[in-house]
Amino acid sequence: MTKLWRRAAAILMAGLLTVGMAACSGGGNNSSTAENGGTSSSAEGGGTAEGDSVDMGDYQPVGSTDTSEVTKLVVWNTGSAETEDCNEVAAAVSDITRDLIGVEVELIRGQDNDQINLALSSGEVIDLLNYNNLSGQLSTCVRNSWATALDDLVQIWGQGALEVINPTDLEANYFSGVLYSLPDQKDTSRNSGFSMRKDIVDELGITVPEVGTWDDMHDILVQVHEAYPDMYPVVSTWAGGGYQETLPIDPLDDSLGVLENIIESDSTEVVSLHATDSYREYCERMYQWNQEGLIMPDITTSTENNLLAGNGFAMIENWKPGKEYENYKSTGKEVVFMKLHEDNIKYTGCANGNSFIIPWSSENPEKAMMLWDLMYTNAEVSNLFINGIQGKHWDYTDDTETFINTPDGVDPNTSGYSSVDWSWPNQRITPVWEGNEADLWEQLEEFNTTGVVSPAMGFSWDSSSVQNQVTSVNNVISEYNNALRWGTMDPSNIDQLNADLEAAGINEIVAEKQRQLDEFLASKGDSAEDSDASEVSSEAAE
Repeated sequence: MTKLWRRAAAILMAGLLTVGMAACSGGGNNSSTAENGGTSSSAEGGGTAEGDSVDMGDYQPVGSTDTSEVTKLVVWNTGSAETEDCNEVAAAVSDITRDLIGVEVELIRGQDNDQINLALSSGEVIDLLNYNNLSGQLSTCVRNSWATALDDLVQIWGQGALEVINPTDLEANYFSGVLYSLPDQKDTSRNSGFSMRKDIVDELGITVPEVGTWDDMHDILVQVHEAYPDMYPVVSTWAGGGYQETLPIDPLDDSLGVLENIIESDSTEVVSLHATDSYREYCERMYQWNQEGLIMPDITTSTENNLLAGNGFAMIENWKPGKEYENYKSTGKEVVFMKLHEDNIKYTGCANGNSFIIPWSSENPEKAMMLWDLMYTNAEVSNLFINGIQGKHWDYTDDTETFINTPDGVDPNTSGYSSVDWSWPNQRITPVWEGNEADLWEQLEEFNTTGVVSPAMGFSWDSSSVQNQVTSVNNVISEYNNALRWGTMDPSNIDQLNADLEAAGINEIVAEKQRQLDEFLASKGDSAEDSDASEVSSEAAE
């Protein structure tokens, strides 16, 4: 029933010899198309064990690391941080990088979609930028020619990063055979379920299964609602009715045409999500929950975030090892988690989401690549970017230096420098925060490398030929989807939703996405066959 990573990795690596060479020849040219393909041929056996510091020995980049002239690089990343604290972190990083690679750093954090869009479109000088808060993420960067091609840069100045990165994850960062990003060492797989307040669970003596069903969750919510009638049993994950996807789909970039239930099916048929039985069943269930008072009123229009910190009990969340403590850091509430799926899943968006690019406006892409490489390989540099200044933003909890926490009297939510570890290149060479298990990074490695991989892994589509339909379809979805998903609209409206989607052009989108996916899969098959033939010829020669 399930497809193990191993099988996917074998397919990807089989295509490495032929497609990877073409990718490397792409030089520094940007591409405006968005069909992924190709893997760097330098990523042999990439990936280090979680929790291991990256020991590069006498490793030196192939390119020059002349430090006689110091270059200033501007780094943008997500997360809240005060300007003064960013400057202090940047100064500490610069004390290291100035001698190693001749670089000083300016650090800016917390940009929203509009700020990133304006900066990239106007050519503001930025040398490394995390696109987490940009709508469309990496696809948007590539389609607008905002990202610098990395093939030559990573070969010369990024070998340390390639030693760390899993080749399967790297595959997702290619578009039309050209590499535009590198995957962060975060959760590159996903599972989903419900995050629940531990204090309420304990008070009511509720046993929360590690993996449960929707019916299990319904029973828990009913108990909470009866005991605490003024509490909201289910709240949104973020403002405006935000939620994480719980259906085991591959969204194929934008969810306008998906692969359905990739846990149980190898099918590569692209379907309209809103026309599936699983979507209808989801909406019918949420409508029932809403009628029972289990969902926060006005959930689709709420402007509040972090509702678990207030009067909420549970929210729909992605899960990964350490998610419970991550929720605690953001809400101030201890949580327990119930997953809805036994198997984790991996698709393109898992591996290329929330990472960095070297923007086209960078005046020093070689130096930017060198700094990026250090973020993957230098534990001190990585820890400064992620956790900030020791003694101010974090400190070891005891002399064993096993765990870190904020210093006594410092609230992690108001320390001046938030630790958004997943948004930086390599959290796995930094200390583990207290509240997690000591082997967190090993757990994350297992999470990322076991489970089910989408048959479309590595694919991302180019919507330019159906852009008018995409705009129209998104307008229809915005009218119906959140209300249906949260049960504030009667699911009988799904038929009208699908009629409106067809009128807006969903069938044309699905057909075009299917065509591109078929071409992508055929190209991977050809690469695998060429690789097999090469191996047979080599064996015959021996």
